[in-house]
Amino acid sequence: MTVIEQVYSLSIGIVLFSNVKQLDFTGPYEIFAIFPKAQLYLLVEILEPIWSDRGN
Repeated sequence: MTVIEQVYSLSIGIVLFSNVKQLDFTGPYEIFAIFPKAQLYLLVEILEPIWSDRGN
């Protein structure tokens, strides 16, 4: 990776938590996904399923 590529790359983390509303992370995810050279990460504290406020 060149210096120019490093300057223009962007890493974005979206934190998921129990009882999250799906729109709270999918909305920002969709917006950030259109950024050129953006890397998106869904961050969780545990390696178990994260349940939404709707229970699924």
